[in-house]
Amino acid sequence: MAAVGVFDSGVGGLSVLAEIRKLAPELPVVYLADQAWSPYGERSLAAVRSRSVAITEMLLGRGCDLIVVACNSASAAALHHLRNTFPDNRFVGMEPAVKPAASQTERGVIGVLATAATFQGELYASVVDRHANGTEIVEQACPGLADAIERLGPEHAETLSLLDRYMQPLTAAGIDTLVLGCTHYPFLMQAIERLAGPSIRVIDPAPAVARQTIRMLGDGWRPPAESLFLTTGAPGTFGVQLESLLGLIAQPEQVRVEMSHGTEIVVITGDLTAQPVDAIVNAANNRLQHGGGVAGAIVRAGGRVIQEESNSWVQEHGALEPAGAAVTTAGSLPADYVIHVAGPIFTEGQDNEGLLRGAVAAALDATAGVGAKSVAFPAISAGIYGYPIEEATAVLADEVVRWAGRHPGVLQEVRLVGYNAAAAAHMQNGLNGARAGGN
Repeated sequence: MAAVGVFDSGVGGLSVLAEIRKLAPELPVVYLADQAWSPYGERSLAAVRSRSVAITEMLLGRGCDLIVVACNSASAAALHHLRNTFPDNRFVGMEPAVKPAASQTERGVIGVLATAATFQGELYASVVDRHANGTEIVEQACPGLADAIERLGPEHAETLSLLDRYMQPLTAAGIDTLVLGCTHYPFLMQAIERLAGPSIRVIDPAPAVARQTIRMLGDGWRPPAESLFLTTGAPGTFGVQLESLLGLIAQPEQVRVEMSHGTEIVVITGDLTAQPVDAIVNAANNRLQHGGGVAGAIVRAGGRVIQEESNSWVQEHGALEPAGAAVTTAGSLPADYVIHVAGPIFTEGQDNEGLLRGAVAAALDATAGVGAKSVAFPAISAGIYGYPIEEATAVLADEVVRWAGRHPGVLQEVRLVGYNAAAAAHMQNGLNGARAGGN
């Protein structure tokens, strides 16, 4: 026996790992936190399924012959597919704990906290059909909650505010049993129990998953062996999270998970400068002076070197043309490059849409030109440049979809990053519209 592979979009699976370690402290584990793709719950089922296959291939290559899909969203999207794709390997997945909840409820009203992806998956529907036993299931999707735990931590005010918002409809519905349908949520257990009150029983499926993992292992493993922690994000950040959440001191290894399918386009709520991608796009002015807005935030986070390289670029090439792009390094940012484009200042009578499309296409061309595989965009030309954000994000998303269609597989991932939930919602609406239009 080599090791058990455990994977999640981020730190959520550590709640499962903690339970496994209680039962078998010396069990060697290869844990992969796919933090460059987190959160899974806000991606399409097809994308999570493809990603899960690629991660499984990596873990098998690391000598794992039992893999724990320690993520409800990935289990919902991919567990059956993984078992069919890898019939010679064993998998343990996260199944929403509806069965034990149905056996314990007294009033027959069960609440489930989960991601939208979990609720959309066949696994969840199957569990409800088999085990609900006529009980009322109150489903509460929690967009942004897993991401907040990942980025900010379980004790941050914003994280707790989101939790409070999602708990209110459940308590108002009169539930007496609450199922945690995301492996991130046990890190909020104290806050959940406080908000639920003593009359609501909270069920975390992680202990049952840990017991099933040990049962499937049997006696086929022997210590000593070292566990290995991998991340597709920033290893330093993941190391801090391991220590704060599990008390583990480790030096995680950064890995890249390669995928064979086309470009994945996804909307993220968060800080553009913190995205673990190869390149980020700067909504610049044509002289590349980064004093305010997105440009100012990039220089503050990445360092003065970005402004210095921008100055050198303008001295050599002149002012940045509307359909052109300038490339600099990214200083101390997680990205390797900053792609600077000058989107239009919204003006009546000019071709605002055409100019914005040109800037977006130029940014994507430049990203591909430097060999980058992933890029993150802000809402170019919105904000201080005056382009109404609903219209600007619709054009942005549509042009990204069109470009990806013209250049299949050139980029692995394009992130549309909203600085808050409202901006991200505009981007998601734009992306939905672009996909529905078939462009």
